[in-house]
Amino acid sequence: MKLPEHFFEEIINFASYGIIIMDKDRTIYYMNESAKSMCGWKIGDSVPYCSYCQQRELEEGENRCILAVEDPVPFFHSHMAVYSGIEEEFEMSLNKMNSNNEDYYILQLRRPVENEISKKAKFNELLVQETMLAQEAERRKIARELHDHIGQSVYSIFLGLEGIKPYVNNNTYESHLTKMITGMEKTLNDIKCLSKNLRSETVDHLGLKEALYEAVRDWEELYKIDIQFIMDTEINDCFDREKELHFFRIIQEGVNNAVRHGNATSISIHIKPANKYIYFYIHDNGVGFDVKTKKSNGLGLKHMYERSKMLGGAIKWSSKKGGPTKVEGFVSINKNEGDNEYESADC
Repeated sequence: MKLPEHFFEEIINFASYGIIIMDKDRTIYYMNESAKSMCGWKIGDSVPYCSYCQQRELEEGENRCILAVEDPVPFFHSHMAVYSGIEEEFEMSLNKMNSNNEDYYILQLRRPVENEISKKAKFNELLVQETMLAQEAERRKIARELHDHIGQSVYSIFLGLEGIKPYVNNNTYESHLTKMITGMEKTLNDIKCLSKNLRSETVDHLGLKEALYEAVRDWEELYKIDIQFIMDTEINDCFDREKELHFFRIIQEGVNNAVRHGNATSISIHIKPANKYIYFYIHDNGVGFDVKTKKSNGLGLKHMYERSKMLGGAIKWSSKKGGPTKVEGFVSINKNEGDNEYESADC
């Protein structure tokens, strides 16, 4: 039995999720009833960019919509302007189609819903969060051991070698002693750098802003690279200390990946606020990587992804072999008491 064409049109028209067909300039050609009730837009209107895409820093020729870029995310949670300038949260997906040699986009919208799958995902997120907190506690312990015990022991040996140096008259022994002192000095610096990487005490004592500025100076000296660091906001007191540390780790891991795996010599880091979010961008001039392969195998990228989710945000990598690499994402600033701790913004 062949069903009439209007039957399929009625199904689409009264689907529970919104369906919008728009052209490459985001002009609306069709909307079903659900989309009209959700958004209040009309045919002929232009679909606004979501709050995340409005803040994106773009390469030349790059599409502003994160759902329409090369290697797009399958779906995205963010806010869009609807009735009378009010912003609502939606889960969005986008598909491209071609008709008569013209490109059109099918935008699907639905409000976030909580079901058994989302509850299970939240439970898994809590497990990951507890695991990372345990890792940070272990890092803190190892950093303290390095500084208080191993570091002090190495420093004592260093002072002892310096103390006997004036009494060594044999040229051969003096040369060996000088090399030993130089090696011990390098070991002390390595222990200091390792302790800082394991646990940034500046985050604990001075807050996230000063910790990032100090870290940038350390990274430039340690890796012999140039870092352009721009922070448009006073981000201290946006999070508690543990969340500040998670955000610090995201930036730290992004720099480490750029240097160690991408062989970058120049990195640009930009952090800025918008509404209830802090957006971050890390661009480098390295050799790049295959995003799909690295995301499935790279532990560092997985940690950045999980930390972003823990902070109610999302993260995306744009790269290819030969470079460059761009990391962009956002985290949610603490909400008022009574609100949900995090907003779902899975990328």
